[in-house]
Amino acid sequence: MNIQSSALSLKPLGCLPGLALLALAAAALAQPPVEPPPNAPATVEWNAPTGRLSLRYHGGVLLEATVRAEDTAGRAVAGVEIKLDPTVITGEKIEQRLTFTPTKPQAGAQLVLRGTVAGSAEAFSAETESEAQKRFPLVRNSVGLSRSLRNNAVYDRRWDWVLTGPADGATRIEPQPAGPPGVAFAWESHGPTLELTFRPRFYQKHREIKYFTPWTYKPWEGSLTGYCTWWSYKGGFSQATLDALLKVFVAKHLPDFGYDYMQFDNCYQIGNGSHPTNWLTWNKGKYPLGWQHAMKTIRDAGMKPGIWVHRVHRPNDPHVKKVGEEHPEWFVQTSDGKIMQYSGFYALNTHNKDAVAAMIRPLYRGLKEQGWEYVKVDGAGDLLSAYNNKNAAEFFKKIGKTTAETWRVWDEVARQELGTNIFLLTCWGVGPGVNSIGLADACRLGSDGFGTGEFQHFNSWNGVVWRNDPDHCDVLGQYYMDNDALMPVFGAKAPVPAKSVIRPALCSMAGGMLMVSDKVEVYQDDLNLEGMKRSAPVLFTVPGQLYDYSGRKPGSYGVNLNGGEPTWWQLEIDRPFDHWSVLARFQWGQKQGDKHVFEYQGLPEGKVAFADLGLASDREYLVFEFWTQKFLGKSKGAFTAPAMDANTGMQAFAIREARPHPWVLSTTRHISQGGVSLERLTWDTATNTLAGKSKVIKDDPYVLTVHLPAGFKLKSAEVTGEKAETANQSETATVRIIPSATKTVEWKLAFTK
Repeated sequence: MNIQSSALSLKPLGCLPGLALLALAAAALAQPPVEPPPNAPATVEWNAPTGRLSLRYHGGVLLEATVRAEDTAGRAVAGVEIKLDPTVITGEKIEQRLTFTPTKPQAGAQLVLRGTVAGSAEAFSAETESEAQKRFPLVRNSVGLSRSLRNNAVYDRRWDWVLTGPADGATRIEPQPAGPPGVAFAWESHGPTLELTFRPRFYQKHREIKYFTPWTYKPWEGSLTGYCTWWSYKGGFSQATLDALLKVFVAKHLPDFGYDYMQFDNCYQIGNGSHPTNWLTWNKGKYPLGWQHAMKTIRDAGMKPGIWVHRVHRPNDPHVKKVGEEHPEWFVQTSDGKIMQYSGFYALNTHNKDAVAAMIRPLYRGLKEQGWEYVKVDGAGDLLSAYNNKNAAEFFKKIGKTTAETWRVWDEVARQELGTNIFLLTCWGVGPGVNSIGLADACRLGSDGFGTGEFQHFNSWNGVVWRNDPDHCDVLGQYYMDNDALMPVFGAKAPVPAKSVIRPALCSMAGGMLMVSDKVEVYQDDLNLEGMKRSAPVLFTVPGQLYDYSGRKPGSYGVNLNGGEPTWWQLEIDRPFDHWSVLARFQWGQKQGDKHVFEYQGLPEGKVAFADLGLASDREYLVFEFWTQKFLGKSKGAFTAPAMDANTGMQAFAIREARPHPWVLSTTRHISQGGVSLERLTWDTATNTLAGKSKVIKDDPYVLTVHLPAGFKLKSAEVTGEKAETANQSETATVRIIPSATKTVEWKLAFTK
């Protein structure tokens, strides 16, 4: 590692009135779209007399700013010369630091940097680890751009660079309406001294994610929600089971709620030898009419077909045995020329073109031709373990290849054959999964079974590297859950199993995959569906933190909770008509002795400071709890989260800035409380009218809860094509409809004052 001074280009910057946001954002994307960004520092232009600063990187302007000394009232302080000390740490992890100090400090004066950062359309603001996380630890992510006051960095996913300023409230970053093709951010940092840090190839080099080249691909942004056959039925799922399941899903309108995919898992194929014939030929005993009929029934139910395949070639399968006899050179061999067997299977030599052409390429080409829209590829851990075997290591050394190169070919071929429009999931944890980065759209973060801690281990990866998959989320699963807790939920005729709420809701809050996997009879009981209905679809999110809540290195499999599961998860939602947060509070079961039994102990009420959530402390906020449908009032500075008893699995608080007129507090469609259902929201002062558009589900009661500032009352409600029930409370009003169809409705609420 070498630390050196950065060469400065002392060019006059000229006047920058208003900092042309649109021009800056466009300039950031002026380079060819596939040209890799350099692993090099930015070019710095600094004019000390005027305090003008410019950073240029990868053919565009990254930052335009001014630095000056100001008093506490924000007035310029004359006579303070500002010195820039630039340093660059070279090597693989380039780190460029710009340190600004006053040569003659004055009492009551501080340095202030103001400017604009320009990034690609994939740039977003986030935070680095600081005292703020120690004061109030939580997991943060956002739907759209974040405005959190905890943010002190801009990360551009497209080009994998990050610009960081002082943390813990010393930097304010505000997204600007720059429009395509990029995003601009107003930036302000203050302090007795200031330091900016620029890191190129941030996730790839600094986070040590070798194959992360985001300029070559984009993350899958659609909702990844549906059903996986494996956990409840293992290999026992058949066409009859599919028909029964789809009948229930349709009757309960679950596809309308967002359960899009129906994925077969190890229940349809002939044999299990990973020969293409095994996967492309269906078991006639379980599926008499084959994959064509299964796929048709799925699409007729309004869902998309998904399928599971494996990577290991087992010689007890006749197809694989024959290939091994005829083409032993297609597999990893021992020093005596025999096919290496590891845990009862052969390991394919993916550097043999004939082997790839016969054993990998036809499978994925065939799946695409059949029409599958979702492909889950299992066995990554099995294959990686085989490739890391001593015999395999010697084999690859002789041919001049590495384990990672060998492994990665598999998914390169799969992606080539499937194309980019078919969702591709890799399995068996992030350890082997790192070899699929840039090829797979998602990664199962652990081994079999829903992992409540998996999201927190890799929260900064979701929406950046890939989409996180915690594995099949059986809503009545037991791990870390209180099996006896029955939680009251609005609209339900009786308390529902708390775990059936908390498990899908966690997936939704984390922005990851939500593939349920229970037996048919579980979905026949409406009390098991409330958590599912309110958690789907899963909105696409980007991380609010450029670090993991309790991270594990990519090669680590062991559970490392680092203090336990996070209690607090915050989801920011940015829409053209509103910006709000949903703060979830989870209660995790405490293990009872040595048995795999967990119980809720209850949680006391807790004071939550708005500043700890990245919200301004000088204004009032409205807080509404989703599952109890209770308005907690208007607060400034902090609000009190009610105590949770031994039956309450979670709380979900919508936090919106108070307005002087009626405004939506919450909707019952989804845990985001407007993020899924609301499409438009406007207030007309002249007529005291609140109007909007909402997406609703057939037969699912839809309730709008509106805040009533002092003096306002709801007079009437009109909803296109539906009968509306209205009610006024002391501080809120509600409008309730029971939709006659799944559709979008327009509504208008009139108020008196």
